[in-house]
Amino acid sequence: MADPSQILAARNAEVEQIQGYADLTQEAKDKRIAAVNEKANAEFSEAQERQKQEREARLKNSERRVFGVVDDTTASSAEKAQIFTSYRSAAADVSLAASPGELEGLLTQDERTGDSLLAKATFHAAIDPGHQQLVDAYLSTRPKAARAMERYAAAVEEVQQATGIEGLLGTALTERALNGQ
Repeated sequence: MADPSQILAARNAEVEQIQGYADLTQEAKDKRIAAVNEKANAEFSEAQERQKQEREARLKNSERRVFGVVDDTTASSAEKAQIFTSYRSAAADVSLAASPGELEGLLTQDERTGDSLLAKATFHAAIDPGHQQLVDAYLSTRPKAARAMERYAAAVEEVQQATGIEGLLGTALTERALNGQ
């Protein structure tokens, strides 16, 4: 039961059932309710940790797909090493292009010459600073990369929502409700 609302609903149902026991003293009811709250809090903590790990795994996997360099799964170790060396050289060339205009010129050149590694390095350099026009230009002819980027953006957004003020507030309110406050 990973959903906080399900955990809260189950806790509330158990508390209601305990409150309905006419043959128990209030002290006995309070002890049982405390045990139910403790169990619900433990389930909620486990669910939160599991969800956090799943979010982080989705982010890491989608990030690898977007920022991965070697597309050929049949490449040998030596070939992969050569590809990475070439990519590092391309990335160094791209890092010299400071402005979005220079990056755009590089991407145009990469597309014209068929230099896929330099194009990928340009794409990667455009992501973090948010040069969306360059990102879109790169992805426009690469549907597989576009799908990977969509998954990556969704994973980033999911992590930001969970760790942002709204996510933290929701967690705090759920914890408060689980503790019967």
